[in-house]
Amino acid sequence: MRFLPTIRLRHGLIPAIAILAVGCQPQPATVAAGAACAVPRIATAYERTPAAQRPADVPPRASVLPTPELTDAEADAAGACARPTLLAAAARSGDTRLLGSANWKRFSTVFYRSEHGRYLEVTGNARADAYLQFEDGPPLPIGAVVLKRAFIARQSGDIVPAAQFVIEKMQPGYDPRVGDWKFTLINEAGVIVGESRGRDGEKVEYCVECHKSSWRQNFLFFIPPEYRPKS
Repeated sequence: MRFLPTIRLRHGLIPAIAILAVGCQPQPATVAAGAACAVPRIATAYERTPAAQRPADVPPRASVLPTPELTDAEADAAGACARPTLLAAAARSGDTRLLGSANWKRFSTVFYRSEHGRYLEVTGNARADAYLQFEDGPPLPIGAVVLKRAFIARQSGDIVPAAQFVIEKMQPGYDPRVGDWKFTLINEAGVIVGESRGRDGEKVEYCVECHKSSWRQNFLFFIPPEYRPKS
């Protein structure tokens, strides 16, 4: 018998498949209101460790989070638990590009740990379907939107929804430095922190500088091969 991974909610443990079902609802925020997510394996080990010896959430270097390593099953179940909160934050932002994003195609098979320590889920609208051709794909068309949802795993095992990144292919000439991609950062409270070539653009200028280096891939970065759909 194969056991399903579990995620701890404020009211106990439930199978991951149940959380996944909640995450697929068009308006899930009411389902998960106030829910606190945690990874039982990490949380149990943390609670059993003497307070003076518990690991701290102190970055080893700038921009890198000391998040614990989760199994793929744990990461995806944690992401499913956090997803309703992330969807609600996207809705609060008022960003009309994200209408219907709860039902967008999932480009990554599971939430995966990025080089910065956040766990990511990559999705996109219909115009971004060619993203799934990855390095071999053509430039994406105007109106293509790719969304990165994210959560942070604390050393205590708690799962914290994090900022979300939106990139949209704009009209020619919008920003030739990065193939006319527009970058938007939405924080965990649902506030738009900055938009490249727009309001508070300096706050996402690091996105532009980073994506410049990926000009051979149409200024995109892609999902690690092990987390890409097989077909």
